[in-house]
Amino acid sequence: MGPLVAVRDRPAVPIGAADLGTAIVTATTSRRFAQVRVVAGVIVGLAVLQGLLFAGKHLVFLVLARTDFTDQMTSMAVMAVLTGLVVMLARMRRWQLSVFPARFGRWYVVATIVTAGLLIVTPANYTGGWPAIWTLVYGSIVTPVYEELVFRGLVWNRLGSVFTKPWVVYAWSVVLFGVWHLGYWDSLAYRVEIGLMPIMAWKAITGVLYGIVLGALRLRTKNCYSTMLLHGVLNLFGR
Repeated sequence: MGPLVAVRDRPAVPIGAADLGTAIVTATTSRRFAQVRVVAGVIVGLAVLQGLLFAGKHLVFLVLARTDFTDQMTSMAVMAVLTGLVVMLARMRRWQLSVFPARFGRWYVVATIVTAGLLIVTPANYTGGWPAIWTLVYGSIVTPVYEELVFRGLVWNRLGSVFTKPWVVYAWSVVLFGVWHLGYWDSLAYRVEIGLMPIMAWKAITGVLYGIVLGALRLRTKNCYSTMLLHGVLNLFGR
């Protein structure tokens, strides 16, 4: 005899093994469908963000001459706008971003001070003038905040809503972060005339390596504020 199921105001009735198997298969199928739907939605969303970055930059370049510096500054401005849009969308859809830790302890204070100190004492700030300072703001503040909010915040939690194993979320975030960096092909193509494909391949590999390190920190800290700090430091030395 199969397990008993109680129904309100009725005695418990047995369920056969076949019915139980059908219920398990149905639940599994439903979970798989949810996983596919969320992953597909994440991929489409990331593609839309990269498309908006591309479109926003080129709208500006209709009225502004494109140089290495204006390319970076325009990217920074569009990323700032997209960051705001991501936050607004998350609030509207009630998606968690997990920005700050549950308890902002002394180690977070120390990490914040050290990161800020490194940004301040960077030699380029004192030798390259304002262009160097704005480039630093773009590479080590705006870009890390934007990418970490998207990946170790929104994307991580969306994947975590359908995948019960943290390592699966981690693996997906690493792969997607590597592919994401291919979306910067436009700026790369502007800066180099030959050898674009090897540079793009290295960009993707760098994204994967960043994803491995930053994802491991996200697993441990359960927030993306910590990964924003580390990402900023990594870009400071290796961008």
